[in-house]
Parts: sequence; C-alpha cells; structure tokens
Amino acid sequence: MHFTIIASDLIPPPTFIAAQDLPPMPGLQSLLALGEIKKSPGRSLEEACLNELGLVFVASNPVAALTLLADGGTPGHDTWLRADPVHLHVSRDNVQLLDSHVLKPTQAEAEAVVATLNAHLACDGLVIHAPDAARWYMRIPEAEAPETTPLWRANGANVFDHLPENSDDGNGKIKWRRLQNELQMLLHDHPVNTAREARGELAINGIWFWGAGAFRGKAAPVGPNMAHMLGVVNKRNILTPPSVSPGPKRKNPNELVLAKLALARGLALNAKLPLIDLPPSLNAFLIQSLNTLVVLHAPTKALRANQRHEWMTAAAALDKDWFMPLNAALDNGAISSLTLILPSEMTTLRAEVMPASQWDLRGQISQLVAKVLSRDPKTLSSYL
Repeated sequence: MHFTIIASDLIPPPTFIAAQDLPPMPGLQSLLALGEIKKSPGRSLEEACLNELGLVFVASNPVAALTLLADGGTPGHDTWLRADPVHLHVSRDNVQLLDSHVLKPTQAEAEAVVATLNAHLACDGLVIHAPDAARWYMRIPEAEAPETTPLWRANGANVFDHLPENSDDGNGKIKWRRLQNELQMLLHDHPVNTAREARGELAINGIWFWGAGAFRGKAAPVGPNMAHMLGVVNKRNILTPPSVSPGPKRKNPNELVLAKLALARGLALNAKLPLIDLPPSLNAFLIQSLNTLVVLHAPTKALRANQRHEWMTAAAALDKDWFMPLNAALDNGAISSLTLILPSEMTTLRAEVMPASQWDLRGQISQLVAKVLSRDPKTLSSYL
C-alpha cells in the first residue's frame, strides 16, 4: 500500500531561523536519498491539501464550508464565510495581523466575544458561529460574498494590503470594510480583552473575513465578477481552482486520511474518505492495506506563531515519530511506496520514494554515493 505524507514548512525562511541552527533530520534525509525529487514553486500547507484532496466539482474553493464540515457543522449549499478572531498590532507604518496561533483563545472567550458581535449584527440578519475557539463562521447571501485574502496569507502581513473588497458590480448591501471596522470598535474595551491584557496576553481586537464559498453540484453561471474563479491571477485570487465545471469523475487515489488540520479533515469528509485522528506517531497507528494520506503540520503552527524553539522541537519530533519509522516500514515491506510532499514558502519538494530493495544495483550505488557526498546532511537546504 502507498503512503502520502504532507509535511509543511520544514524548509523555513532564512529570516525565521539561520541555516546552521536547523535541527538534523536523518530520517527525512534517508527517505529523500531514496526518492526521485521534483521541485515546484513555494506553496502553503492549505494549498498543498487542496491540491491533494482537491474539489473538482465546484467553481471555487469553499474553505469556510469545508472547515465548518470538519468542525461538526452542516454547510449544506449555503455560502459561508470565515470570520476569525485576530490581533491587529498597530505600528507607525502599518497594522500587522496575528492569527489564532498567537492568540490561542479559549472557547469561553470565543463565546463571550461572539455574543457581543451578534447583538450588533442582528439588524443585518447575520450571525457568527464559533464551534471552535479559533474558527468562526458567518452564513451570508451568495451575492454578498466579498473578495478576500486567506488568513494564512494575511498572517504577519500589513492588513491594509489585504482588506476585503465588495464585488465588482458594487451592488452589495454589506460593506465589508465598514463592517470589519464596526466589529473592531466593539472589541476595543470588551471584558474578555480587559482580562486578557491584565494577564499579559494579546487582545482579540479584530475579525478577519475570508474563505467564502459554497458546495455546488455544478458551477455557477459565469458573470462579470467570476474572473478569479476561472484561474485568472489578480490581487485577490491566490488559489487557482481546479475546475469551473463538473468534469469527469475520477477516483481519489487516497483511501484513508490521517489529519488534525481542519481543512484536510473537511476535504476528506466532503470526499467521503475514511478519516482518523492523527496519531502521535506512525508506530501508534496500525498500518492498513489502504492508500493513506497523512497531514503533519506542527512545524507550520510554530512558524506562524513565530516560535523558533517550538518549530525546532516540532521538526525534530516529526523525524523521530514519523520519518524514522517510515524508513523501517519501507524496509520491512509494511509500506510498498511513499510520496513525500514538503510545501513551504520558499519551495515545494515532492519525492517519490521506493524501498532500497527495489532499486537496481546501479541505482543503489548512486543513492549511496549521494548520501555519502551530501552537501549538507543535517538540513534540507541542499535541495533549494
């Protein structure tokens, strides 16, 4: 059986951590030495998941509806928008957004803040739901869906470059920028934030709209504001959708998904694939005769929270708990083949790995020489 591993942000930007401080990852290096490696442009963890478990029957990628599904909700065919809690750090030159990886709100805090926001939104017939402390949702009319920037792109960036925009026709009743500002003002002296600041924690002082979309059995009619759904790159379109028409049905190569990431879980549920909570290690999982997709994103969480020590700990743990056991599973035949997908901001590596026993003698010698003469056996920097 085949394993596919998505392990994100193991090649962090040099501004985050110096190359000489990267932890050794012998398990991953050994797997890469046995693999046929292809490089492609950098991409985010979420984009890698959409690519591997992509939706071929919708015109856009309805991230809010997908994660709502993972959080136990019922999106139906309605249009959903993420309305996530964030911290906006004001400096002299810009306003920087920090997401829930830094805030770490509790469920009680989320419910208290949402109650205040919903009292204000009631006159517009809008309601925010918070099934998870970090992921909040709003059902909106399809025609009101704004052009937005995904949270993973806005995190750490200047918010003035990524504010929501109304549709091109300008006929929408909801003015998204104004609404975002109104909600921000409600949070200024909120009791939850007063308590957080007294404890030395960052305030939940902003809401970030993004991820609008709906599940559809067929593509919506193409109108004047559909260019982003056709794969045209503009300042708001940073995901290229897989298709704008139903297209031929194809069998998903994955037969089982192991993930904690909400988007990956939502994609699996939507594709009606068996889904299991991510175990702490490969050895804690009873390998089954199913093609299995595993999403490992602990380093991404630490990177987005700008936590260097936590990132190093997470990367080392992945090597010990997953990549070293994967080497053993390939050697003993428990896994027949492996695809490694390593997305990061700088580059994306994809390695097709086979057990050493399946290489011919010439290939085995080449791989041995590559390992011995590796330019940097401790890190992945040699693959950049």
